[in-house]
Amino acid sequence: MMKFLTTLGLRVFGKKIQKEIQKYHEVGVNLKKAMIPIPLELYIATAKISAVLVGIIGLIIGIIVSRFVYVPQFPFYIPEPIYSFWMSYRSTVFSILMALALSFAAYELTFSAFKIYPSIVVGDRKSKIDRMLHHAVAFMHALSIGGTDIYRIFKTLAEHQDVYGEVSREVSRIVKDVEYGGMDLRSALTNAVELSPSENYKEFLHGLITVIDSGGDIRSYLEERVEYFFEKARQSQKAFLELLGMMAESYVTALVAAPLFLMIIEIVMLLMGEGNEYVLYAVIYLFIPIGSALFAGIVKMMSPTDTIEAPEIKEGDKEFKILKKNIKMYEIKKVLRNPIQVLKIKPYYVFVLSIPLGILFAIYGLSVVGFYPSIGWFFSFDDYLFVSIILTLLPFVILHEIRVRSVGRYLRYIPIFFNRLATINESGVPIYRAISILAKTDTSPLRDEIRKIKTDIDWGLDLSRAFVRFANRIRVFDVTRVVTMLNEAMKTTGNLTEVLVISAKEASRSELIKRERYYSMMTYTIIIYVAFFVFIGITYIISSMFLTAFTTGTTTPVVQLNLNVDFYKNLLMHGAIFQGLFGGLVAGIMGEGSVSSGLKHSIVMLLIAYIVFTTQF
Repeated sequence: MMKFLTTLGLRVFGKKIQKEIQKYHEVGVNLKKAMIPIPLELYIATAKISAVLVGIIGLIIGIIVSRFVYVPQFPFYIPEPIYSFWMSYRSTVFSILMALALSFAAYELTFSAFKIYPSIVVGDRKSKIDRMLHHAVAFMHALSIGGTDIYRIFKTLAEHQDVYGEVSREVSRIVKDVEYGGMDLRSALTNAVELSPSENYKEFLHGLITVIDSGGDIRSYLEERVEYFFEKARQSQKAFLELLGMMAESYVTALVAAPLFLMIIEIVMLLMGEGNEYVLYAVIYLFIPIGSALFAGIVKMMSPTDTIEAPEIKEGDKEFKILKKNIKMYEIKKVLRNPIQVLKIKPYYVFVLSIPLGILFAIYGLSVVGFYPSIGWFFSFDDYLFVSIILTLLPFVILHEIRVRSVGRYLRYIPIFFNRLATINESGVPIYRAISILAKTDTSPLRDEIRKIKTDIDWGLDLSRAFVRFANRIRVFDVTRVVTMLNEAMKTTGNLTEVLVISAKEASRSELIKRERYYSMMTYTIIIYVAFFVFIGITYIISSMFLTAFTTGTTTPVVQLNLNVDFYKNLLMHGAIFQGLFGGLVAGIMGEGSVSSGLKHSIVMLLIAYIVFTTQF
């Protein structure tokens, strides 16, 4: 489809685009920086023809919508015969104007979106490069220990895009320029500087060019840059956390205090006989959930992405692939015997069971309550709905938290494991013997995995493959990255002690950044909980004391009202539950950077709100 649109766009707009190509120079630069593999002329042609098609759709929608819109009578004098002409054709004129306006707006928005899209990709790539740069430079430093030349290091790094992401893609540009573009290494580095979206990466390449030109020590330069970019990553994280603090304050003001204020004002107005129940409906069922969901989405887009599950490292040999194929049936039987182990690694698989369970319970609730289109029906059915939500989410939350805590334990002890290996190896003990010693003496959560590494070596696997199998078993991204670096470095040098020390430092840096972020972001989780308890406390007081006082003999006859107290209590309960349900997602994203981690907060807040309001009846 896209190929057809591009061809059609070239036929219709090709000559015009060639004349105006300089107007889109910035778009062309961003296409290269975004590594979107399409020439500028083809991209603009696709953008223009797509905008025209969307404009035609807008024209049709405008004509249809205009038939349902009342044409206003303008409050000023129009002399005859213009007035008669206007009254006869005003609907037609209005339809044409609305259709043209919608068509023009649709065209401009679509074309502008195409022009802006490459810059959005550039910004995303920049942040990903900056976050991964110190890991990639550490990889390069590890390979430089054995005297590997810088171009060979670039080629090796370019082969690991699944581990080093956008930095690896940037390096692959250098490799392609040398191998297919006929450039020398210095020219390829200069070209990469011009096209990279990351200032940090440009700074790194500028320094590397200077070292190459001056004949300096590349290994020393890489070692110094690892620490430098690691500190920059920490400073960048601190700046993000400060921004997150401002976002937390905005959330409390806009999505906790504001709806609470509107609800109180509207309830007071209702008590005075001047309010409108639909305003409460809008605040509780639209403003709180939609606003919180949009806020969570914005924070998620701003937050750096943490991938827990790592890509599987390929194990290579043809003989091993045949063996792996032969034992596949055994692995399937093993999974069937112990499905919990699979669910611990991939918790989202449990939705295959929990979603049908939640739906079945909701259907059961419908069979008990029945259905009739009114808010009263929803108040009768809500108990079953909330239990269905809990049944759907709770199994995933439990398994996800088990997985997260398991990953945390691994990340804490991986640096210790590699440091102990390096220490034992440095004393003259062979690496295989060092692993055997640790398998007997280690008492950390890695004990079982170390024993499996020893077993793999005893069965004839080399150290590299034993580490690969270790990384593939636990599937933690940081561990996969360290093992990838370790294996590639071991291919270039026999100095295992230094390689292990560098691997331990890399694991320590990753764990330090995660730990600093976790403890800093915990503050924002607490803020969300405090805001939720304030919300639920005030709504509880309103429903249990304030409304009751106005409908019993505790007030003067002047203000005693015949209100349906249970109706408003149910409304306020729903407000508190929706505040907790969606506020929990915000807490998870702000506190742990993950929607999945936010689900546990959602369930906790939902249960608190439900128990508080149901126990008062």
